[in-house]
Amino acid sequence: MPESAPSPLLLTFRWLSAHAGYPAARLPERAELLLLFAAAAAEDEIGPRPAQNTKVVRNTNYNAQMRNYTAQRRRAHINSDNSAKT
Repeated sequence: MPESAPSPLLLTFRWLSAHAGYPAARLPERAELLLLFAAAAAEDEIGPRPAQNTKVVRNTNYNAQMRNYTAQRRRAHINSDNSAKT
């Protein structure tokens, strides 16, 4: 399974750790904020990513199974005699 491209936020943190010594040394607050805004804007341009490692299993017979289940319950209610008192 091919590995997807890293997110802009992850790339920003890698750059901060490689070039700015993050987290031991920090950039000025405004510079860090500017980098994080740029990463968020880049993430927004990419758009939503599909969820990874999730498999959706669809039951193609679900509607037929529900119709059958409902019909069986109706028959059970019609055939039972609940009028007898014990």
